[in-house]
Amino acid sequence: MTPKPTLWQKLFPLLLREAIATLQGINYLLSTAAEQLKGVAVHQGIAAEQLAAERAWIYRGAALWWQGMGWVHQRLPSHLQQRYNRATLTALAIALLLILLWLNPLSWFQSPPRPTVKATPPPQPSVLVQPRPAATPRAATPSPPPAPIPKPTPTAVAIAPSSPVSDSLTVRQQLLAICDRYSNALDPTLTLTPSEQRLELMLANSWYDLSPTKQDQLAQNLWQTAHDLGYQTVIVVDTEGRQLVRDPVVGDNAIVVRRKLI
Repeated sequence: MTPKPTLWQKLFPLLLREAIATLQGINYLLSTAAEQLKGVAVHQGIAAEQLAAERAWIYRGAALWWQGMGWVHQRLPSHLQQRYNRATLTALAIALLLILLWLNPLSWFQSPPRPTVKATPPPQPSVLVQPRPAATPRAATPSPPPAPIPKPTPTAVAIAPSSPVSDSLTVRQQLLAICDRYSNALDPTLTLTPSEQRLELMLANSWYDLSPTKQDQLAQNLWQTAHDLGYQTVIVVDTEGRQLVRDPVVGDNAIVVRRKLI
């Protein structure tokens, strides 16, 4: 009865075939490159003695490798010495190197990426005005937009005393009316801190659907109205807490800092 071949007996012809094909391919590429480089050397007038292979480091390395394979071959058992010579050992070494490169064992020791934890801002003492419900009487009888307020000059802003802070209902009604001029889907949510004269306005992602011109107009109207209602610090953010509009450092025009969602 013929014994069943072992796994190594099945894999060895495959490894040997791949090693031979690899060596033949490398030999072809190297031979082609060597002929081209010899042509360059002739064109540059380099002496042939300077191009002798015996003087190259790769030649010396190959000689040391061949000696090393002979050292390994001598230490194999006698039955393996008859089956494998130094050329076969070289082919097996190349095949194993290709397998290691394909398996990439260094990735086994890499730690998995740590999940990023989004830091949440600490709660601040404030008055939160909830967004409007889906259906409100205001939709049937929309309130008229507020009369335009004349824009003060920079000098007047610098010397004028701050107006008293308006109640949250008045602030909400006026800011809703402004937002509705541009898109009913903005639906702002207000966070008011009257003691610090601070107003934080959160807009829906419909902000990113507006054109840059409408974004500038909406930002200026919201900022100017909030200041006229007595809030000196005005911050406009989106639903992820990313700032959209900030107070100007110089002048009296609101600064848009984020126009696109990405």
